[in-house]
Amino acid sequence: MGKGNEADQTNAEQLRFVSSYLVCKRKLESKKEALLILSKELDTCQQERDQYKLMANQLRERHQSLKKKYRELIDGDPSLPPEKRKQANLAQLLSEAQDRNKHLGEEIGELQQRLGEVQGDNKLLRMTIAKQRLGDDEVGARHFAAHEREDLVQQLEKAREQIETLRYDLQAALDELQDVKEERSVYQDKSDRLNQELNHVLGGHENRIIDIDALCMENRYLQERLKQLQEEVNLLKSSITKYKNALERRKNSKTHSRSSSSALTGVLSAKQVQELLSEDHGCSLPATPQSISDLKSLATALLETIHEKNMVIQHQRQTNKILGNRVAELEKKLRTLEISGLWSLPGLSYNVSVGFGSGKDTITFSDPTLPVIQRARSPLLAFADKPQRAEVQGECLKPNNVMRAEHSFLSK
Repeated sequence: MGKGNEADQTNAEQLRFVSSYLVCKRKLESKKEALLILSKELDTCQQERDQYKLMANQLRERHQSLKKKYRELIDGDPSLPPEKRKQANLAQLLSEAQDRNKHLGEEIGELQQRLGEVQGDNKLLRMTIAKQRLGDDEVGARHFAAHEREDLVQQLEKAREQIETLRYDLQAALDELQDVKEERSVYQDKSDRLNQELNHVLGGHENRIIDIDALCMENRYLQERLKQLQEEVNLLKSSITKYKNALERRKNSKTHSRSSSSALTGVLSAKQVQELLSEDHGCSLPATPQSISDLKSLATALLETIHEKNMVIQHQRQTNKILGNRVAELEKKLRTLEISGLWSLPGLSYNVSVGFGSGKDTITFSDPTLPVIQRARSPLLAFADKPQRAEVQGECLKPNNVMRAEHSFLSK
């Protein structure tokens, strides 16, 4: 009987040890999980802290630069008298202060709501920490060591300090954002005033404000056209000098030898060229130095004519390229107007006609009930229309004029 009681006692103790071992094992696993969770949260908090610090530094730098610009902007227009400038600055500062107070009131309400949420989360976190300290019903009482408590308190204090600094940084960033928004509105108003003043100076329509970008695009187009016109003027000058020299040589040859009209001279007529180059009379040309020089002069004249034709073709290609770029820019501008909603006319078709002479774009709608909308014409273009028309007529008639001049010089 004694041996049986001892065996029962040993079994009971063994079961008790096994149960205590399982309990300790579960405690260890729960602590491991808690430590992993806390380490992950600590890593995320550190990453967020670094990001907020970087953002705070960037915003602080931007705040300094914008504050400097804002001070320069507050000084006002130097053309106004000091009294009016002070009144305008005071009115502007009063309106800005009212807007900022309104915005700050909204932010205070939002921050109070966030504070309540954070307090609730803090309370829940404290309850969770207390449960981990005291344990649940199955595990029994458990406590943190003294040094662990001190570490947790220090971490909690550091976290509170970080939260306060981040809150101040957030407030500074919001203030800077408000300043940037106000500065943007000021610049938008300034650009609108500039467009209106430019429209008034150029005598545009009040309902269709002239855009600065459109004027810049038109200026680039006119500069390219002016450059092309200068090149064509130089080409015409060279051709005129060539024909003057030919005319002088013809006059000199007439004064020196009137009797030798049948012989070859420096300038040949069209009939003489055909007779010289025909197959039947190809061998009748005398092999004299005069005939060789006449053939050389004929070849040089033909080469110069070919060179002029090539130059004309090259200028026409450049003109087509400029006009193509102009049409592409106008199509891009119309597309941006359609996307932005400023150009929404359903059921209509428009034609963009760009000519050599005017260089202007005209938008014509197919619906006869609606008016024809044209872009506001700049008064600066009144000086450029007539030279462009003359230039285009010269471009279209230049080959015929060149041939007529050659025939007139050769037939004399």
